[in-house]
Amino acid sequence: MYSYDDEPICACSTPAGISGIAVIRISGNGCGKLADKCSVILRSSGDYKKLSELPGYTCAFGYVKDPADGDKVDEVIFTHFEAPHSYTGEEMVEISSHGSGAVKQEILKCLGMSGIRMAYPGEFSRRAFINGKMSLASAEAVMDVINSETERQLEAAGSLMSGKLADEISYIEKNLYDQAAMLETFTEFDTEDDEETENAKLEEVKDNLSDCHDRLTALCKGYGKGRILSERLRVALLGLPNSGKSTLLNTLTGFDRAIVTEVAGTTRDTIEVQVNINGIPVTLIDTAGIRETDDLIESMGIGRAYEAGRGADMIFYMIPPDMDASEAYSGVKDIIEDCDSVIAVFSKSDTGDNPEHEEIEKRLKALGVKDFISISAEEDLNIDKLEDEIIDYYNDLGGGASEGLLITNSRHYTKFVKASKKLSLALDALDNGLGTEVCASALRACLDEIGEVTGKTVSATLADTIFSRFCIGK
Repeated sequence: MYSYDDEPICACSTPAGISGIAVIRISGNGCGKLADKCSVILRSSGDYKKLSELPGYTCAFGYVKDPADGDKVDEVIFTHFEAPHSYTGEEMVEISSHGSGAVKQEILKCLGMSGIRMAYPGEFSRRAFINGKMSLASAEAVMDVINSETERQLEAAGSLMSGKLADEISYIEKNLYDQAAMLETFTEFDTEDDEETENAKLEEVKDNLSDCHDRLTALCKGYGKGRILSERLRVALLGLPNSGKSTLLNTLTGFDRAIVTEVAGTTRDTIEVQVNINGIPVTLIDTAGIRETDDLIESMGIGRAYEAGRGADMIFYMIPPDMDASEAYSGVKDIIEDCDSVIAVFSKSDTGDNPEHEEIEKRLKALGVKDFISISAEEDLNIDKLEDEIIDYYNDLGGGASEGLLITNSRHYTKFVKASKKLSLALDALDNGLGTEVCASALRACLDEIGEVTGKTVSATLADTIFSRFCIGK
């Protein structure tokens, strides 16, 4: 684990590689004066000559110099931020330079020579959390925003960072603290209220706890969608050799990712491709054709095909025109117990209909298959219906129509489930006359679980572990 301190830190906040510009971020009280050692101001709005003298939230043009010999490294734009109104809550400086790898490394070297150490992964966000600029959940959402690839992922991450989900968690936590305070007055002090008034206050507490329990339950129910946004929806393409799996993969992805030939067994291993379908992040998995074979390598690929089916959220089972009902029934029977969403796909419909189409539907319905779609990947026929199946699967997971109230983090989900159970114990204590002390104890345990999401009761070790997973510079 890293040894954290409050010394000024620096890191490049823009991605590795060549770019038009790069941003070097510096944070820590006193960082401006340290940066003076390697900075020269050429033009500023108030004719300031030192970086540390720049007023907060203003920029200046100048260059970074090597503090050892004064040589110019690169012309840059300096931006100065004053505490506490910055991302970390500390004094901050950002240097916008040219984006070559050599320039970035030289600037970081000059900052190091000036007494500013390199930041650890996630240390900027860790400081923002410690300085009260954001909750732990909001800090974790920063990385989700950075890693977002679809609009739904971005909406969910942005909502946790500063939107509806953050507001909902804050409301629940504040309400629970208010009820805990009320219960403590019953436990610690003799009130002058008559029995009727006291009972009315307890009913009010109970109503508020019930409302918070309902809200926590609703958040937990939304994790089905949230998990998909975090981990991607896995859709496996299974079937016999030459049933059209690889052609369908290429059509759905929009480019030739898999090799397609008329030779049975061309695909011998799983191929995974990430696609965006109506904002839903999806991993498509092309698999080896399932059949009996003596070929060792092909049999290993078939084993991986079954593994892909077991780990998939959805399976598109391909049924070509020459497959009979017995083969289709046997193939689906082997996989349907491992996946509750199997779609029967009659492939290659441009070459003709399957003569046993009706019998196949009859037999597969008996196994629990509900959806049957005829497609032609070659002619892009009914591909949109397969995409609709993916969208319907996602929407049927619940959690409301908006991604604004979705939990996407498995750690948050686990904590909220535990909090909901402990809140149920608190309500049971009131319902069964076990006393306010028992209720208050269960409620404190509930708040401890929620606090590990917001950061109010999180251990230093857990916080360090979470931030160590962040990228350097954030």
